[in-house]
Amino acid sequence: MDPREIQADERGRLAKVTSEDVLAVFGSVTRGRVFDLDPGRYTGMPQWDGHPTYLLTTYRTPNGTRVQRDVELLEHGNDDDFRFMSELMITSMHVGTHLDALCHVSCGAAGWWGGYRAEDEIGDFGARRCDAASIPPIVLRGTLLDVVGYRGVEALPAGDRISADELERVERSQGSPIAPRSAVLVRTGLMRHWHDPAAFHASAGAGPDLEAARWLREERDVVLVGSDTPTFEQIPASHPTNPHPVHDYLLRGEGVHLLENACLEELAAAAVHEFALICLPLKISGATGSFVRPVAVV
Repeated sequence: MDPREIQADERGRLAKVTSEDVLAVFGSVTRGRVFDLDPGRYTGMPQWDGHPTYLLTTYRTPNGTRVQRDVELLEHGNDDDFRFMSELMITSMHVGTHLDALCHVSCGAAGWWGGYRAEDEIGDFGARRCDAASIPPIVLRGTLLDVVGYRGVEALPAGDRISADELERVERSQGSPIAPRSAVLVRTGLMRHWHDPAAFHASAGAGPDLEAARWLREERDVVLVGSDTPTFEQIPASHPTNPHPVHDYLLRGEGVHLLENACLEELAAAAVHEFALICLPLKISGATGSFVRPVAVV
């Protein structure tokens, strides 16, 4: 167990969610249908090359233990030839569907959310504040802003900008007002290429700009945002001095966690725009993010 005490500010905007908010989430579920928002992970899947390459390889096999005879438990009283399989996974938490922890980005002397700084809080075993272990279990009202459906296209062009005005028009067109202290997921259509890494990379980069992020946070009071892209923002950004202004504003400035690489295709096909979002991060001390398997329930 992580021996440190989690400070209130390490949870960011998720600390604002009340028990009444959670009760309202469950009260909104009427059909009992569950949508899996995780497209799955596999060796060779699309990922940003700034993170370690995801690799899962077989570690122990029945024949290996039989030949090597190096597992004492299997060498005595095993006339049935009981064996096991296990694997080794090498990765970053930022591949596949994942949550960005608040320690994921910093900016100059300001450090990251809460005023914590790398020189004070990064040790040999990762971040000591605002890490994955500080993210609470997430149960929120969720809204899908289906930008692709609104535009009537299959997917947005690579690097396309989603503005605050467009998000507001999508919200109004869908008739799905965003509740305060809720989550918003933005669909660009990129996930249709998840099993074609070359097409995925060639089509990537569409996302909200900084003003869209400000609208979500300041006008709609969201506490979590997400998308079907590896980076929740337009890439390349148009900001003159910051390559990731949306990450900087939401994670570092506002304490809003980001859910990335979420599969929103089934939700959109079913025309589901409002749902209960359940997302359970792994409690990994030191990690700057977490694998997740989020679900939307209606």
